[in-house]
Amino acid sequence: METGNEFKQRSHLNRYNELPDAMFNARVPSMTWVFFIYFISMFVQILHGPSFISLSFFSGLMLLHASLIWHFSSLTAKYPWVYFMIQGLIIMGCALIMDQALFMVLLGMYPVLTGQSVGVYDDRSKIVMLSVVYYVLFLSTLYMMGQSESMVLMTILYAMMNVILVSFADLFLEQVHARFRTQAFLEDLERAHRKVEELTLANERQRMARDLHDTLAQGLAGIIMQLDAVDAHLTKGNSQRAQEIVQHSMVHAKKTLSEARLAIDNLRSKTFATVDFSDAIRNEVERFKNATGIQVLLDMSMKGSIPKLMMEHGLYIIGECLTNVARHAEANHVWLYVRIEDRNMKLEIKDDGIGIAWSQKNSLTGHYGLIGIKERVRILGGTLIITNNIPRGTLIQIDTPEKKGESL
Repeated sequence: METGNEFKQRSHLNRYNELPDAMFNARVPSMTWVFFIYFISMFVQILHGPSFISLSFFSGLMLLHASLIWHFSSLTAKYPWVYFMIQGLIIMGCALIMDQALFMVLLGMYPVLTGQSVGVYDDRSKIVMLSVVYYVLFLSTLYMMGQSESMVLMTILYAMMNVILVSFADLFLEQVHARFRTQAFLEDLERAHRKVEELTLANERQRMARDLHDTLAQGLAGIIMQLDAVDAHLTKGNSQRAQEIVQHSMVHAKKTLSEARLAIDNLRSKTFATVDFSDAIRNEVERFKNATGIQVLLDMSMKGSIPKLMMEHGLYIIGECLTNVARHAEANHVWLYVRIEDRNMKLEIKDDGIGIAWSQKNSLTGHYGLIGIKERVRILGGTLIITNNIPRGTLIQIDTPEKKGESL
């Protein structure tokens, strides 16, 4: 995501890249106003004695004036002062030619140019300076045409026209800039939406990976361990014990299939079946003991209830920890402590095995069970501590406080 400064810089660039287009679109009402002034001035001048030469010069100057307005964006890109000075002199020439329409030309054209300057200059002092220059041209034209007695009234009218047109231009530009800001925010919103979609897909992939590992992978690993035990007992001729383990394996295989179906249902509906957490833990421990022969000392304390999400992840974490003990620890005993109090869950799993190497704790490559445990603890907003138990073995401590807004 971009920073606030980057957003401001991009908005600033968008403004100056797109503002000429907005001013280009604004030329239509400007041209309409120019032609209105032109025809009214021609009509007034003709009524007071037409002169073909003066009308021709006036028409030529107005055509040049309109042409400059039409190319306003490109002409003001580098040297705006040249544009505004040429336009001011053209209007002064038109007023000197059209003596009968003098007031209409001056009052109708100079304020329009001042309004145009609002779209060019950010510095208000430059707009004021240009307005002063036009006012000087305005007074000079009146003086040259012998209209000194009308200067006070004309000055008032000129000021009113300036205020109206500058306010209109300022309002127009505010609307243009508001549109640019809206477009920029919409673009940011679209990018954020795409980012959320990407993160959602990534989270769903992680969730699918966890569910597949914690159901099929764990289940198959347990069955494989039981089959290894069957093979060992058959080799020793202990067929009765082998048959008992086979029966346990059948039960385990059916449960794995059930959990796989539940995982598929969870991917579809994102729900977790209502189960008794303590019974589920005892069943998990019993399956582990039957499959591995490793003794488990279970110590549970349940005071109150926990959210379903914490129950789901907690059960999978316990199952994965026990599976890791069976596969890697070479342990004879496992101690499992479960504490549920005030909607908080504390887990502690330790064994008397060979311990865990520092490189294994920090390297996640290939250790999908450890990855799944860390992801589930992160989702619950808890803490995970993995250390070597004293004098031997591994100690895993998990503390998952209730997350606000989580329902039972």
